[in-house]
Order: sequence, then structure tokens, then C-alpha cells
Amino acid sequence: MEADVWYRRLAIAISDELDLRDRETRDVRDLLCVTSRESGRVWGPVVAPEDDAARWRAASETVIAAIGSVQERAAEVRRRYQPPRTLGKRLWWRLRRSRLRRAYEDQRSALEDEARRAYRAYRDAAGDLTDYVEARDREEEEARREREARLRAERLAAVQDAVGGAGWAYRLTKEDHHRQMLIWISAVERLPGEEHGDARRNMTARQMQRAVEEERARDPYVWIAWREKTRKALAEWNQGQTEVQTWQRLTGVVLETYVFRPGELEEMRARRPDRGYGPSSTYWGP
Repeated sequence: MEADVWYRRLAIAISDELDLRDRETRDVRDLLCVTSRESGRVWGPVVAPEDDAARWRAASETVIAAIGSVQERAAEVRRRYQPPRTLGKRLWWRLRRSRLRRAYEDQRSALEDEARRAYRAYRDAAGDLTDYVEARDREEEEARREREARLRAERLAAVQDAVGGAGWAYRLTKEDHHRQMLIWISAVERLPGEEHGDARRNMTARQMQRAVEEERARDPYVWIAWREKTRKALAEWNQGQTEVQTWQRLTGVVLETYVFRPGELEEMRARRPDRGYGPSSTYWGP
């Protein structure tokens, strides 16, 4: 059987009221502990064997309770040895200050030793939780990298096939009062309902360029855009170049993607709210 384990740093679960500065305690407080999903600043979950999850949870509850008890008693000791407010008691306190100070330090030291023992017991009982989570994180990161490398190789292969083949598609849409010609590579991404929509498919890059020219002949202000995954694939294939630069490489044509009607840009700026972000802001500038 397995269980979901939610976790966070022990230093988050236990406040640092004792101010233990030794390296051993700091290292233990850097370990992970089990917490509930509803707790603040929680991470996870990680799936673990049920026996391990129960052991980590019990150790976490034990150390949190133990340190909480030590902190309460430390606060009481601190209150007990604070200088009294009344004058007579204050004089009595000053006469015995050295002895009271030693008593306070002895009790405080005993409580700190008790806290360190509780931290060590937690490390021995549940220190492997941190190792387990870190190992799972490494596995997931490696799997993510492998998955991304595989998808990248698939995108590059799709672009390479489209370079000399008929893998391009486009659809006319509406965007900000303009007709837009939206281009993509079918092997890289597909639009919902593409098979039954008005998309034109199975085109070469040069056929696509002729379609662009035909649309621009009908409407000089039609916008040209590439879908997101296709843009990413083109950039990977062409070593980080933009889709316009890649299109020039494929067809020899430099496309002007956004063409505005005369006066349109000025009208768009005039419609924007008259506000900025400070007296020197150029946010709403051209």
C-alpha cells in the first residue's frame, strides 16, 4: 500500500524561539517533515510506502510536540528570572543577580540539550524522508528532461518534413477588427475541430506563401501569425530565429505580419485609458 505524503521544512513547522545556532541543529531543521495538506506553505504530495509515511508522520508529530513543550518551559524560565517591577523586589533581585543568572543559564542549558536530543531523535527516525523526496524530485526532473527532449526531436522532425513537404495549414480568423491568417504545421499541432472546419491543409511553404499573397491582394490589412507551438518549433529548427526570419529562409519572402490601416494606430492609442505608471512612464507610448 502507498500513501500521499505532504511535507515542508522542519524549520517552517517549528519556530526558532530557542535560537539554537549549532550546525547539527540547523542541519536537522533543514530536513523535511510530514504535515497536513491544509497547513500553510506545504509541498507535495509525494507517494511513498504506507509504513514509511506512518513512521515519518509519527516522528514529525513527536518532534513538534517535544520542541513545543521545551519552548513553553523556556518561556516560563525566562519570565521567572526577569527583573521584578517593584522597587523592593528589584533590589532583592540585584543582590542575587549572579546566582539567579547562573540558575537561569543552567535551566536554559538543560532545556536546550533536551531540544537537541529531540532533534537528533527526529533525524534518526525520519531523516530519510528528505532523501526520499529529493530522489523522487531527481527522477521527475530526469523524466521531464527526457520527455522534453523527445518532444523537441519530434517537433524538429515535423519542421524538417514540412520544409520540403506539404505539412502546412492555415485558417482565417478575426483578431482585433482584422482578418488574420493563422498558420501552423499539422504535425506539430492541431486545432480543435480542424478536420471539419474551414482550414486549408497539406500545403507546401511556397503554396502557403502564394495563399498569403492572394489574401493580401483581397485585403491588404490581413494579419499573418503562426500558432504558438509552430513558432517554438520553427525557432528550435532555425537556431532561435524568429518565425519571420525562418519564413524568409523557407520562401525567400520577408513578411510584414501586422499591417495597420491609415490612422489606425493613432485611433487605438486614443482609445486607451489616459493613465500610466508614474510621471516618467512611457507605458502608453508608441
